[in-house]
Amino acid sequence: MPETTHKKDPALPGENPTVPEGRRITADYLGSAFTLIHSHRLPNYMPRGNERLLLNWIAQYLSAATTHATTFPNVFNSTGIYSVHRTRALFDRIVEAFTSLDKLPGIQRGVTAWKNILLFNRDHFTSVTPPRAEAGMLPAPEAASHTGIVDMIDAQVQLLRQQQGFNEALARQFGVLPTPAPSKPDPATLDPNASAQFTGGAVVITFRAPSGLRGVEVAEIRCDRNDGTGVQLVGTTTRARFTDHHDIPEGRATWTYYVCYLDAAGTYVGQQSVTDVTVQGRVG
Repeated sequence: MPETTHKKDPALPGENPTVPEGRRITADYLGSAFTLIHSHRLPNYMPRGNERLLLNWIAQYLSAATTHATTFPNVFNSTGIYSVHRTRALFDRIVEAFTSLDKLPGIQRGVTAWKNILLFNRDHFTSVTPPRAEAGMLPAPEAASHTGIVDMIDAQVQLLRQQQGFNEALARQFGVLPTPAPSKPDPATLDPNASAQFTGGAVVITFRAPSGLRGVEVAEIRCDRNDGTGVQLVGTTTRARFTDHHDIPEGRATWTYYVCYLDAAGTYVGQQSVTDVTVQGRVG
């Protein structure tokens, strides 16, 4: 019988195969964190896209919660997750996770998994022990008695909004007003300002590059060659320059180019820019 060879999975970044088994990150630990980070949701009043901004927001929220703990005791001085003390204790563990991530890239995966469980786990009363500290890990984090601070705070906010005396001014202090959607770009500012130049064998169209313009995906170039075929698509680009290599007619002709911007959905945005150029094929 031929010998069967089983390939061993390569060591992943941050994992040392020589570390004793008791200090390795378990598959369940990493799997739980992976599932949570890819399935979590953030309430519309919390910042998105940057966990450091989220951390700052939570710190501001806890400051307001501490100030108003006696004003809204049902929300912040009650049982279960409705306790600013428990929420702050969880926040301290999260800060330790961020600090460890900054100091110890070598164990980043384990601490990241722990941090994600603390942020997004829905079973708030799950006690989670952090990965064992490697040499140089300062400070060594404590075990977390609660997890899922995002859903914990959201539950507090839902109850807080029902409390007598809670108003828009307090909502602003807590930072729980919905984050406004980004404003759409002003079409008046999205003008390609196109120009065209005949080089003898092709036409070079230059315009304001679409890359870097908010709400713009590509520039579309169309052309009317005044040959009875109407306006035809020439191409699209993300650059500020496009070369049209269409066959040049034998006689003189005026070609009219239309340049406009498209967004990610393929919808026209901004203004259309029109430019004319005279082309002429070689004689003889």
